[in-house]
Amino acid sequence: MDDMQSKSSHTSDKHKLWVYLGLGVLFFVLSYLTVLFMHNHFGSGKLRFPPSILSGKTLTVLAVLLALYFLSDGLRLYCVIRALGTKIPFFFLLKLVFVNIFISNVTPMATGGGFIQVYFMTRRGMPLGQATAATSLRTILAALILFMLAPIIIWVDPNQFSMFSTHHLLYLITIVSLVYLTILWIILFRIRVVKRLLVFSLRLLKQVRLLSPKRYRRLYVKLSAELRAFSKGFKTYFQKNIKWALLSVAATALFLLLLFSFSIVLVRGMGYQASLWTMLAFQVVITFFMYFAPTPGATGIAEGGYALLFAQVVQREDIAPLVLSWRFMTVYIGVVIGMIVTFSGLFISNLSSSNEG
Repeated sequence: MDDMQSKSSHTSDKHKLWVYLGLGVLFFVLSYLTVLFMHNHFGSGKLRFPPSILSGKTLTVLAVLLALYFLSDGLRLYCVIRALGTKIPFFFLLKLVFVNIFISNVTPMATGGGFIQVYFMTRRGMPLGQATAATSLRTILAALILFMLAPIIIWVDPNQFSMFSTHHLLYLITIVSLVYLTILWIILFRIRVVKRLLVFSLRLLKQVRLLSPKRYRRLYVKLSAELRAFSKGFKTYFQKNIKWALLSVAATALFLLLLFSFSIVLVRGMGYQASLWTMLAFQVVITFFMYFAPTPGATGIAEGGYALLFAQVVQREDIAPLVLSWRFMTVYIGVVIGMIVTFSGLFISNLSSSNEG
């Protein structure tokens, strides 16, 4: 029986490898086509990197910034897990940072990163409900900051966002943000509502005979247990480890600030003296819209929005190299490292399990 379960697990992991590999190829194909469009549209077929952006000083700052960016990403998850009363080695979580970057950028609307992190954390011995609470909190903290700031930034200075100049669109953005924040509030403080909705969905599936009574009972028991663990994790986060909870908020703010700093370094490296406030505001709004992009890694949406906004602070011929440099530093490097870490984690784990069997 154990051998059959082990073989089934290996087959499932192999299937995941091929799926993620295919999604990774799709991501890079879409990225190439997007960069090619930027190259032809903004650069008139000439991709020119200003020598100043390739200077030793700029490259050194970018390298340090990149290292701090990855470390802060791991730190925010580490602080959340500590706030939940669990300890997992930081180095292991740092590997999960790259796993998340890879998977979230090759799956539509960044839906897969948290799931694969939960998968690896449960294999490390962390309970499923607690692991799910940890990744959810990590995501919710960043979303809360972005969804509160984006509408405010657009309303305060609409002239900087000419594409959002109509009040109808501004109202829509505000409403979407409020709905999203309400959903997050329900998940955090009204978990019973979530449970009722999920139970209702299970009953509906049973009534239309997509679930057998036996399967329904099994899923109901499992769902109830995991939701209790999930809810307990949130209560622990807010009530018992205030120090680590506050540190996780600070680490999230630091992570976002470092993420947004790449554009500042790149634009300044090109010789432009654009306002720091303007560039930070642009980044908040771009990241906000990336949450709704249906393409893997928001490819096309991210580059297009970035080009439209930063065309206000750099010359037309510098848009393509700026967009390419921005995506290279914030996404492409992490995706490549994450692909290696993810594939080695699944493959080596399977190989080890097979040898033990």
